[in-house]
Amino acid sequence: MYLEFMQELMESIGVSVHRISPPYIVEEWMDLGLRAEILNISDPNALLSDALSQLPERTIHHFTDEFLCNYTTFLLPDSGECFLAGPMLFEAISESRLDELCEKLSLPPELRGTLQSYFCRIPVLASQPMYESTINVLAKHLFGDNGFGVVYSDPADMEGWYQFSQNYLRIPEKPFLSIQVIEERYAVENGLITAVTNGNHTKAMEMLSKLTKNTLPPRMPNALRDHKDYTITINTLLRKTAEGAGVHPIHIDSFSNQNVKEIEQCISLDQLTSFLRKITIGYCRLIRQYSLRNYSLLVQKVITYIDTDLCADLSLKSLSEQLSVNPNYLSTLFKKEMGTSLTDFVNHRRITHAQRLLLSTDMPIKLVAQNSGIPDIAYFSRLFKRITGMTPKVFRETKTYQEFQECGKAK
Repeated sequence: MYLEFMQELMESIGVSVHRISPPYIVEEWMDLGLRAEILNISDPNALLSDALSQLPERTIHHFTDEFLCNYTTFLLPDSGECFLAGPMLFEAISESRLDELCEKLSLPPELRGTLQSYFCRIPVLASQPMYESTINVLAKHLFGDNGFGVVYSDPADMEGWYQFSQNYLRIPEKPFLSIQVIEERYAVENGLITAVTNGNHTKAMEMLSKLTKNTLPPRMPNALRDHKDYTITINTLLRKTAEGAGVHPIHIDSFSNQNVKEIEQCISLDQLTSFLRKITIGYCRLIRQYSLRNYSLLVQKVITYIDTDLCADLSLKSLSEQLSVNPNYLSTLFKKEMGTSLTDFVNHRRITHAQRLLLSTDMPIKLVAQNSGIPDIAYFSRLFKRITGMTPKVFRETKTYQEFQECGKAK
């Protein structure tokens, strides 16, 4: 049970976890094909497979390879299986760090871009101590509080593997990993668009998590500027997604423009990542609330007119004149598509708005009525009670804004 939980936890943050049975054959997933694709090594992990077969029992082994990628491995009790987590990074590989690594490994310039694309596929964990503490908790459940040891290895301890790689450095004939990274990013972006189109918060967050794990290769020296530009790009994609889902631009425009302003105000990559989540959830909500894709163009226009200004003259006569259509035709079409009369629809929209004002402001009830498009306070009170089952005063005293949001509409 603990192992299954750990595997699911690790994979949720992008870290691959495998359980390998003897004779511990390690395939390309070990390094995501780095040595096979970039270095042209036919059996890149032969030395590692041999090392795994010699692991001492009850020992957690954390090791770092010559490419700064980190792994954790140990033998599982009573099974002979080997637990292997990785690759992962504990630092984002900046331009200067990449230059330093290429120089240290004596990599030819032609390999730099391919290695950069490789790093874009590796999850970057925010805290190495937190990760190792999590592994220790798992080990305590498996081996007991004092029943295991911990060993750390770095490239200096793995000279054989390092030299093995050095002998095979080559210039790649095709940028295989670059292509794969781009394909994966586009697939995740498309998954995000599909989720937002359906107003699916859960799926959108899942896609966004994958998107933020697969970082883009740096395009500018300033990483913050680079990520701001990409966040603005995602905002634009989701803005057009909302429009394509049937949300009128009047509901999208102010939200989208405000997003760009706030993106520019972000001062860290973590802040940008957090704000991107807020943007995505916001577009999901816009679509859930305002999507009109299932209605005819005429009914879409009517609803947009109503939502734009509840204090305007929203009578059948006025809307018909505004849209240059026959009132009887409009009335019949609206009732057919919406399942309610135009007048009742407008009344419910106005009372829903009044509910929001009553619970989120201290505005006097008379002003609430006026701002909801019903200046006659007596008529407003009667209509409010008919739709909600209580007077505006009682509603304000007995309900909370959270209850109103969960309800979603006037009853």
